[in-house]
Amino acid sequence: MDRNYTLKEIMTITGVTKRTLHYYDQIGLLPAEKLGNGYRRYKQEDLIRLQKIIFLKSLNFSIKDIQGLINITDEDLRPILEKQREFLSLKIKELQTKEKQLQKFLSGQSLVDLEIFEKPLSEQYQIEAELKYGDTLAFQVYTERQNRQDISQNSNNQERLERVFRIFSLHTHLSYDTPKIKHIVEEWKQALLAFSNFSDQVLVYIARTYEDDPRFKQYFQKYGNPTLTAFIKKAVERHLGTDTE
Repeated sequence: MDRNYTLKEIMTITGVTKRTLHYYDQIGLLPAEKLGNGYRRYKQEDLIRLQKIIFLKSLNFSIKDIQGLINITDEDLRPILEKQREFLSLKIKELQTKEKQLQKFLSGQSLVDLEIFEKPLSEQYQIEAELKYGDTLAFQVYTERQNRQDISQNSNNQERLERVFRIFSLHTHLSYDTPKIKHIVEEWKQALLAFSNFSDQVLVYIARTYEDDPRFKQYFQKYGNPTLTAFIKKAVERHLGTDTE
């Protein structure tokens, strides 16, 4: 047999707060019967309606969406919920990816390497570089090559550059003037020339950025050599530019 419920009983059954029930009543989503003493009274069908609201809200629908969905039949609701299921599946995958990236950060990986941004940091740097150097020939050549190369080529270029960084890291105990360091600087130069026709002057600026930009300093932490960026900067200045600032 159907029965009526007080506001307190509805709160106890569903866990919905008094404030929320008043709000639902105010906007017409869940109207309550007003008694002479000012209390609200709910029918069995109101409780069922509230449980449907809770269900839709748990599926990430907004109150505005729910106002449009609450009165349609279950049959009409199912295709809408199927689309919402697909949306939630994507959100779950996103959260799982964020969890993995968080675990990588907690394990010591650099923030620069994490894939947690709306735009990856590498893409943000690309936009930043375009704003700074977009009118230069080197950047125009870089953009053209990036557009022309496929993903595997770009990946190979990046791996080549990282190999040079690892070689640099193994030789920071040597003097900048040694033939070995000069050879590594030349390898680094050739690796960057795969991206664009950088002049030696621009290459010196890039090497200085490794040391001076905190984002790059964070990136280089993965090589486990705290002197690496300063060494690359000095070595490149010695062989491609000048030791003076």
